[in-house]
Amino acid sequence: MVVARSLFLVRPYARLLMSARRGNCLARYQSSMPPLSKEEIIARYKHKLDRVMKEKGVSSVDELREHFREDIIKVRECERVPPITATSPSSASSSDSFTASPSSPPAGASQIPKIPKTKPIKTLSSFVDVDKLSQHTAANEIELIWRARFANDPSALCAVLPADAFQRIKATARQYPMFILPLPRDATDALEAVSNPDGASEIQFVQWTFPEANTAHCLLTSLLEYKLHTEFARPHTTLIFHAELAESHGLVFLNGTVERDMNISAADAQFLVISLQKFYNCDPRAETEPYAREKALRRRLLLELFKKGEGFEIADLIKETQMAD
Repeated sequence: MVVARSLFLVRPYARLLMSARRGNCLARYQSSMPPLSKEEIIARYKHKLDRVMKEKGVSSVDELREHFREDIIKVRECERVPPITATSPSSASSSDSFTASPSSPPAGASQIPKIPKTKPIKTLSSFVDVDKLSQHTAANEIELIWRARFANDPSALCAVLPADAFQRIKATARQYPMFILPLPRDATDALEAVSNPDGASEIQFVQWTFPEANTAHCLLTSLLEYKLHTEFARPHTTLIFHAELAESHGLVFLNGTVERDMNISAADAQFLVISLQKFYNCDPRAETEPYAREKALRRRLLLELFKKGEGFEIADLIKETQMAD
């Protein structure tokens, strides 16, 4: 069930977004929120603190802090930077050039724990055996194998798309790495939104990143969440594109995860992915049919207006997302 305070009517959002006359439409939100207080931080992580307190057999945050006092002191000692001592003129070298020489580690360096060399970015090999998968040549067989990998996860999204489609999406995403999409909330299902064009919509923030040459991430976050926490906002849906087999097989793999406690259903996420393709998988220059070219031009214009922060209308955005391709 969607929390009532996260619902926003279309018109109030249009006024808020259009009040930013210069720069990106989201810029005015990023500097308006005060830093979180100690009480707000405790309230935000209350469920995690309660779990740890239960494990440690304590009844308050102060008792928990006392329990970890020695660990806290050790961490602070490790993070302490040794003081810089000034070099006297008499001890300085007469030469004007610098000579590299081995130096002893600073005090306390041996106490700093070594961070294991792990690869945080999940690539195609994180999900399947790429060597075995690449032995298949039929696209339908490869797609069946990929979909079977996530068949038992109800919160997972997966797809296989042509490499040329991904190249269009990637090129558009690099040019327009941020955007917003409406998610209808009056309909019983987001995919039924076309039958309810005048209902309320919850605005979602879209952000693209490219951590590696063959990997692209698309993060979908409630605009309310992004407004409150900016770069610390927690996305409700994460999409990962894998292009390791784009050249050899002409295929790019997509998998996504929908957080279960973020009031987003699988149908909601599917609607957002479809809407995402409408704006990012189109190139007006590649369209020869007049209607398709006009449609691509309208959608590219919305991306451009949002990037500039001028002339962007939420009503036009909703109209495009509700149009059947």
